[in-house]
Amino acid sequence: MKIFTFSIVFFIVMISSFSFSQTLQVRDDANGDWTKQYVTLFDTPEAGMMVRSGDIDNLGFGWNEGFDPFSGHSTPSHAFPWDPDSTDAPGTDRIMVVTSYNGSPPAGQDGYTIYTSRPENLPMHIVLNFDLGDMQVETAMLQIFVDDFQAPLFGADYFVNINGVDAPYISGIVNALKQTGPIGKIINVVIPQDHLYLIGYDSLSIIFDDTTTGAGDGYAIDFVKLLVNVKGFSYTAKVNGYVTDLATDEPIEDAIVYASGTGEILTDQDGFYHFDELPAGITNIMVTKFSYDTASINLDLVTGDSVRQDFQLKEILDAEFTADNPIASAPPHTVQFTDLTSMNPTTWMWDFGDGATSDEQNPSHVYDVTGYYTVKLTASNGNETNTETKVNYVQIGVENIEEHSIISEFTVRPNPVNSKGTLSFSLKDDARVVVEIFDLTGSVVKLFYDQYQNRGEYEINFTTYNLRNGLYLISLKAGKYTSIKKVLVLNK
Repeated sequence: MKIFTFSIVFFIVMISSFSFSQTLQVRDDANGDWTKQYVTLFDTPEAGMMVRSGDIDNLGFGWNEGFDPFSGHSTPSHAFPWDPDSTDAPGTDRIMVVTSYNGSPPAGQDGYTIYTSRPENLPMHIVLNFDLGDMQVETAMLQIFVDDFQAPLFGADYFVNINGVDAPYISGIVNALKQTGPIGKIINVVIPQDHLYLIGYDSLSIIFDDTTTGAGDGYAIDFVKLLVNVKGFSYTAKVNGYVTDLATDEPIEDAIVYASGTGEILTDQDGFYHFDELPAGITNIMVTKFSYDTASINLDLVTGDSVRQDFQLKEILDAEFTADNPIASAPPHTVQFTDLTSMNPTTWMWDFGDGATSDEQNPSHVYDVTGYYTVKLTASNGNETNTETKVNYVQIGVENIEEHSIISEFTVRPNPVNSKGTLSFSLKDDARVVVEIFDLTGSVVKLFYDQYQNRGEYEINFTTYNLRNGLYLISLKAGKYTSIKKVLVLNK
């Protein structure tokens, strides 16, 4: 049940005349009290936990009657500049201009830059603090209400850091925005599996900046909202389409279609994909497959939309390899490598991670020392060159060493697994825990857990929806120790 309170906020528009908008003070089950600067809710209609920094008020200008910022609509143009409210969460409801701006922008400057000054307009971190308690993080996403990003117009090259870690899945979206007006809109970003460990710190510090170009581009953030263990969305749109080969126009089966609002799916035998419930707002759709290039587009989705978006991919030289028995209990151990590179390469350069190299197509190599080894293959056909790197791909004598390992009581159930499974284990010490699924060639097919954990007993749920039926290996890493279990996937 939403409760609405109405008031009128008058402001002066510097570039035109007087105007006004209507402020809505709203409380709802998904977001809590819109007027609060910091909100944490558990078990909302959208997620197991929702954390927000910044009030939901369109930078203090309020929302026009009937406007809902979660519906995917852009705001009308609003006035600038404005004086930040000292009670607003740091980094929100204020104009910020990229750090590299020095008064000589390469492609002009926007009004946010012209009408503000240092140090007041320097970029600031936006911080979300929370307590996960016993919650296991399976999925997470950010909804960010962004305003006046115009990188293509002013030559900016934004980066986004979360807890000091580069987040290209966010910067790729903001670097394509053209929010001339200025106008604001919500963007939706799934935090990838290999960055979910950041949630385990019980705090996220997010910053948008450009330290290289000198661009005269200013921006603002109304609020940042974190959803943990996402259930669904209040406002959604449908997206579907076909993925085909650029040269032959033939459908591409099993292409990975990734949506920044919900995750990834595979195309069917006709090259068709569909998302039934993407969150309204700006969502990036990216398509890729081995031996093809990657295509992506930012879709501007309004609630209720049904959008067709087709993709054509160009076949490319794509380096890939496999190995027999890359995991062994003790040295010396011989690993046979097999080149799987597309487009008929003619030269190869292998780096086995222990200082040895080879220019054979399918070399074998003896590992004489216990440890983890990152293997790299660079392949070329004379026209194209590509490199594939597999971190800690070869593991010799480092798994299941019970007398020194901090992992114990590692089990997987059920086994065989049908779509959903659970692994259990105990930690004897604090450690970063990483769980991956390998196929029998040693290739990682899914990373579904990466988070720092304290000593204790744990259960982690996992899914196998996108895996073909067959035998796989589940790798549980805790610090420098690894334990491996075989699991049979029999999805119905």
